Amino acid sequence: MLDVLLKIRIWITFLRNKGTLPTVSEMITPKMKYEILSGSFIWEDEGLWEHRNHHLQNAFKYVIKHRMNLLVGPDNDVGHMRSKSFDKKIFKMAKKYFPNWIGFQESRCRYNPEIAEKILRIKKVEKWKYEKLLNEE
Repeated sequence: MLDVLLKIRIWITFLRNKGTLPTVSEMITPKMKYEILSGSFIWEDEGLWEHRNHHLQNAFKYVIKHRMNLLVGPDNDVGHMRSKSFDKKIFKMAKKYFPNWIGFQESRCRYNPEIAEKILRIKKVEKWKYEKLLNEE
């Protein structure tokens, strides 16, 4: 039941903000950066955090988490926000309401060995730092 309510809330957020995310990049080579709330990665030209709409940012956590799994490939599961199927449904819903968003470019939504290696390396360091922090106590 909670998944249904959350999905409805996200749908309303997408509907209210339809078409508000950037479709063209002003940057020649945007950098990929770590997004701490979802434990995923975004590109600096995607406009999610510049948008200043916390409802949209919260809804897109599922989208970028699923996208990260697409980037690293099926052999490297990097986790999910809710569940694999839920995140995938939200990803598809977002594509419906933001079809031309920069973040849905094919190069950012399919397996890329170079990006996968970078993501997995950063995630490994993140995990090590977290475990170190817990063990300091």
